[in-house]
Amino acid sequence: IEDYCKEIGAEVAPNYEAVLANPDVDAVILATPHSLHRQQIEQAAAAGKHVFVEKPITLTPADARAAFDAASAAGITLAVGLNRRFHPNYLRMKDVIANKLGRIVHIEASMSASGVWNYAPDSWRSTREETPAGGMTGLGIHVVDQMIDIGGPMTSISAQAVKPLGIGPLDEVTSAIMAFEGGATASLMTSIATCFYYNFRVFGENGCVEIRQRDLSEFIYEPREGEIERATETGFSMERAELEAFADAAEGRGTYPVTADQAVQGIAVLDGIVRSAAENKPVKL
Repeated sequence: IEDYCKEIGAEVAPNYEAVLANPDVDAVILATPHSLHRQQIEQAAAAGKHVFVEKPITLTPADARAAFDAASAAGITLAVGLNRRFHPNYLRMKDVIANKLGRIVHIEASMSASGVWNYAPDSWRSTREETPAGGMTGLGIHVVDQMIDIGGPMTSISAQAVKPLGIGPLDEVTSAIMAFEGGATASLMTSIATCFYYNFRVFGENGCVEIRQRDLSEFIYEPREGEIERATETGFSMERAELEAFADAAEGRGTYPVTADQAVQGIAVLDGIVRSAAENKPVKL
């Protein structure tokens, strides 16, 4: 870390408290263990610093709500790093849903990676406490956020988490079936024991719209009647887009697209998936 900071000309602080006490610091970016996020956000809010926090914001909905309450009380911007929201193909998908797809009946998605081979054994990411339900915590939460953004609040979840390879302590495959308030359903699979893979598909009464590829570069809309529409969007930096949106929100030039209610609902869904898999039964939200 020190070598990288020297390379980019950044100062290395002795601890988090020193960062918050620095009057030249307007905002902090948290890429720390999930269980620390609430306390660190509350500390930053008390110091008047805007916060960009990596997903998941917390591991419980109560902690997520408390973090947003602290940010609201302090008048600072709190943004969660759910960067798939910003990709042009996702925005293209939302336009199709709003103007062509009709009523949504089902959302289907997969997001996976090779975490069991990449996480260091002594890393906090390799603990079940910080990574419950395996890939759902670091990967599936992205898709859960997209589902909530498109389908609205969820009401029930049935999930399972298994370890078919048994490589380490984490669940290797987690899948869930969810129901939305509006009557539609959703299914989601995530694995940390395979290649990086992403697919997000929305079925409506007038057709199906889909995003594919790890960089979300492939867009397809297949209407019930008519010609298939395709688009390719490569080279887009979702990370840059989310950080620029955070900076704009912090400086009063815009509103960050992930709302507090959506972020808290996302953690409620994550918590519901973890509980359903552990208890081997459906749970209501």
